[in-house]
Amino acid sequence: MNVHYLPPSYKSSRPIKDFITQFIIVFLAVTLALYADRYRESYAEKAKAKEIAQSVYNDLKTDQNGIQQTINDKTWIEVKYDSLVKILATKDIREFNEYIYYVERYVSKSPVFESRNINFEQFIPTDKNRNIENTKLKKDIAEYNSLYDQYLTSEKSFTTSDISGLNEIESDLFNPRDLTSLDNPNAKDFRTLVLIPGQELQPIRRDVVYLKLLYIKVENASKHTKSMKQLLEKQKLLGLNLMKDLEKQYDLK
Repeated sequence: MNVHYLPPSYKSSRPIKDFITQFIIVFLAVTLALYADRYRESYAEKAKAKEIAQSVYNDLKTDQNGIQQTINDKTWIEVKYDSLVKILATKDIREFNEYIYYVERYVSKSPVFESRNINFEQFIPTDKNRNIENTKLKKDIAEYNSLYDQYLTSEKSFTTSDISGLNEIESDLFNPRDLTSLDNPNAKDFRTLVLIPGQELQPIRRDVVYLKLLYIKVENASKHTKSMKQLLEKQKLLGLNLMKDLEKQYDLK
């Protein structure tokens, strides 16, 4: 009878080889699973980042239109303020009676830009936010928000401080009924807030003291308008640069 004899070394090496093979297979399977999971996570984060970037880009684009419209409105009223300042500096204001009524009514109505900064905060650097890796981009967006806050504070400050005392001036110089009749309840935009006088209005009282006070108020309104235009121009430029950065980094259109 033939008996196949295997050396002890062969018997002991076979299970070790099987073990090593199984270990390699399991290791590769786990590694591939981890890689696939990380890939899915990375893909999801990039998709989320692009989604947020697109939302911010759209808000910036809307802001650009709002900023330009506000600048146009401020330029429009600035010309009228400057004309009124020159008129009030003259000795005879009677021939400009209705024009003074009209422009004065705008002194307390400053066009204000409202930013759509709802999604901007998602880009501000925090420990939890890993969607955006570009530190400069996050810094610029934070600066954009900060500049808007500065602008909004200045607008509110003007309406609460520089306009104070205007009611007293109006009640002394103008006919209250004629003045309030110019308010347009159906205004569609800033330029239609005040109606152009369609008839002669009661002559403005020639009170030297209150006319000087009105002069100061209108001149301050003109200076404020110019100052706000400068801030808005800066905001617009920063917004345009942000849009270019977002387009480049996230391939947006």
